[in-house]
Amino acid sequence: MLCLAPLLAAQSQPTFYAAYQDGLDAERQGQWKVAAAAYRRAIELRPASAARIVIYGNNLLNDYAPYTHLARCFIELGDTDAARATLDRAAHQREPEAAREALAHRLSPKAPALPPAKDPDPAPTPPKPVAAPPAQGQPVPPPADSTPAPLPGPPREAAPAATARNQPPSPQRDAPPPRLPDQATPAPAQATAPAPAAAPQIAPAPGSRLRWAIGLSLAVAGAWLLFRRRRRPSESSSFGDPEQLGPYRIERLLGRGGFASTYLARHGTTRVPVALKLLHPYRHDDPEFLRRFRQEAKLGAMLDHPNLVRMLDPGPETGPPWLAMEYISGRRLDQALREDGPPSLPAFYRLAMQIVGAMAHAHRLGIVHRDLKPGNVIFDGDQAKVMDFGISRIVDSSTLTTTYAFLGTPRYAAPEAQTRAQVGPAADRYSLGIVLFELLAGHPPFDGETPFEILDKHRRDPLPDLSALRPDIPAALVDLVERLCRKDPDQRPEDEEVLSVLTGLAG
Repeated sequence: MLCLAPLLAAQSQPTFYAAYQDGLDAERQGQWKVAAAAYRRAIELRPASAARIVIYGNNLLNDYAPYTHLARCFIELGDTDAARATLDRAAHQREPEAAREALAHRLSPKAPALPPAKDPDPAPTPPKPVAAPPAQGQPVPPPADSTPAPLPGPPREAAPAATARNQPPSPQRDAPPPRLPDQATPAPAQATAPAPAAAPQIAPAPGSRLRWAIGLSLAVAGAWLLFRRRRRPSESSSFGDPEQLGPYRIERLLGRGGFASTYLARHGTTRVPVALKLLHPYRHDDPEFLRRFRQEAKLGAMLDHPNLVRMLDPGPETGPPWLAMEYISGRRLDQALREDGPPSLPAFYRLAMQIVGAMAHAHRLGIVHRDLKPGNVIFDGDQAKVMDFGISRIVDSSTLTTTYAFLGTPRYAAPEAQTRAQVGPAADRYSLGIVLFELLAGHPPFDGETPFEILDKHRRDPLPDLSALRPDIPAALVDLVERLCRKDPDQRPEDEEVLSVLTGLAG
């Protein structure tokens, strides 16, 4: 049971990571409800915040701070109580202080009005009478403009109380200032009522200006923080989408994988569209992974086959690592299977030979795909092309090693890929056999409620009887698929034999 723990961890941890990435994507697009729901899912799966979390194998996520992001969503949705509670939780989890303080400023109440200044000479008027209307609107002197008629009730009692805080009333204070008719609509009523005349004092005006200045400063600070977040793609708290890399102008995000994001971009001069893959920022501090990424980019540039997606630019030797690949806008094989169902036998042979030819070319150069599946086969017209050699490895390399516990997709994973760090072309042939089974039967041979259950079936369960599921296929094809799916990698046929059998069956 202990030997199964790494596999279980490898399959459970990406779940919270995927939810967290969904939240970051929705937050960047301003979809606050969607983002909040995604962050809640991530918190349910992994409530503890931390830095340098191991997602799977040696994939790291720096500064996992879901509570801070969730608090921002609550602020944008107007739920200040939930935002404050979530920020308290973020502080308890010791999430990044700078981001929390920026949100706390947005939640802070407006500065209270300052008390009137104790001026011994109340007669002089302030130099800027225009500041009086804001002071009149503050809750300090509510009875000043409540009704035009003089009222004998509480409003008249409130005005002397406010005056007493400054100094006793005097005959000078009873005299109507020259600005008073401009501050109140019913001028005669204000002129005949000495008590309300003291209420619209303009001494709070400096407080109003102070509140206005504080609000403006907070707005500028918030705009600056938002600007920095959008302009710095390498910020560790989230994935930023750059605008340009090298000569390529980014147009939109195509998808995110375990270690890189893929964008649709165009060359600035030729305007040729490319699929540009950018390594996630949290991998930039892993020199071994950077070396492997650049090495694989160079190897990918060596692959030249009509049924392989071409590598157009391996990217720079320094700086943020990226690579540019041929962009193809056609359907992927998994989508075609969902929409059209299993292909006819002639179409199957043509498709299978194209995939086998592409994999045989890569294997001759010592490159293993490790994640062959229908989702990594795309159609360019009638031509099928294998793509995404992003997790490929150099076969039997002594200089490039990995600590991944598992790489690939459970439904198509070879049994040895679950227990070995290094696998050979035979692992790709096993995945090929599973893909061929799905093309013929309409569904993969092994399925289950959890990835762990599927992986266990690959190691233990025999392949279902393909001839019973598809009686019209020849026995030689059934035998080929069964040999490709053998548990022992040494018993699987070589690429040349697979291609020869398919060519003979296709006639």
